[in-house]
Amino acid sequence: MKIIFLALLLAVADCITETGGTSQRLVCYLNVQATNRTGDGAFSLENIDPYLCTHLIYAFTSDIALNSTSFGPTQIAYDKLLAPRVKNPKLKIMASIKSEDLKWDSSKGIENKVNKTVDYLKKYRLDGLDIYWNMSSGNYPIVNFFTAMRNAFDRHNLIFSLAVFTETNNDVMYFMDFVDTVDFISVLAYDLWRSTQAFWEANHPAPLYSNSSDGRTIDSLILYWLEHDTPAAKLNLGIPLYGSSWTILADGKTEPPASATWGPLNKHVNQIGQTPYYDICSSVKSSGWKVFEEKSNSTGPYAVSPADPSGSRVWVGYDDVHMVTVKSQYVRYVRGLGGATVWDLSQDDCRNVCGKGSYQLTAAISRTLGIPRPKSSSSASDSKQSSLSNVIFLIFTSGLLSCR
Repeated sequence: MKIIFLALLLAVADCITETGGTSQRLVCYLNVQATNRTGDGAFSLENIDPYLCTHLIYAFTSDIALNSTSFGPTQIAYDKLLAPRVKNPKLKIMASIKSEDLKWDSSKGIENKVNKTVDYLKKYRLDGLDIYWNMSSGNYPIVNFFTAMRNAFDRHNLIFSLAVFTETNNDVMYFMDFVDTVDFISVLAYDLWRSTQAFWEANHPAPLYSNSSDGRTIDSLILYWLEHDTPAAKLNLGIPLYGSSWTILADGKTEPPASATWGPLNKHVNQIGQTPYYDICSSVKSSGWKVFEEKSNSTGPYAVSPADPSGSRVWVGYDDVHMVTVKSQYVRYVRGLGGATVWDLSQDDCRNVCGKGSYQLTAAISRTLGIPRPKSSSSASDSKQSSLSNVIFLIFTSGLLSCR
């Protein structure tokens, strides 16, 4: 038995060597609206752990959109956001803009946009720009713009990144011509049900693997990028710090996929069908919600509320500490990706509402990816590392024992 286990360790070590085994990038989005929340959803910029992430991205600004009158961060907000960089000078702080806010009329419009972007980043002492590209918005990337941005950003030592949500794998092809122009791409591999099932079916929003032959998974999406010659080091795996919720009607089954209606409006994030992690763990801790765990490391758990007077129950699928650790191991050891990206920092348990440490999910990801911390600094939610058996399982499940 010891010989077999040793052989497995050697096989895993060999694969880790070939796929890199080091993922030194953790990109953390922060919703610009988070500081307006109250109660358990309150978020203070002063409480950001400066060593938790390698990149902190403020989302979203529209100040740099030409002729824009939309809400954007103030100088005071940026000053507070930049404060963690005083303690950790290696922390990169960026702004993010939605692709639909990129507007120009001609090639001269592109030049003006690029110049205005550089001026904006310099004014607020930011390290770079991220573009959140949602293909469902109908916007398509333009080669000239990306090339111009890359050239200008190189002259000013700025970071240029993309966050991409694609409803189908074919959408990925639109970005193949732009891979060389960006420093990294965050693949937003969650809410995958949007392209694989009806809105009226409760199922896990971000499955790593699938137990059936159909259904879109994180691994299939990442493989699609890799198989089309995207360097693994440029890819970040997107991990949600929230759950997707549905309402199960009276007498309905809860085992996914389950017939359901769209989930309730969350009072903290003001989103229908979206529940922050701190609300989930608080409901499990204090409101009698029951957790159902998936044992194969393919998906995270789901939780079901007690029935209301009508017999309906709320169903929420999410990633817990164990599952974000498994996904981080997948990033680091199985696919050798450049890192991970979380949306968004304010939806983690940043105020330790659930009593298991601040930023419980993000800290687990940071720790597993090997993000360095000063020896005198320790996360409030430090816990034991998951066993090597998780990594071995992932290697076998992904078919990587032969190594890519």
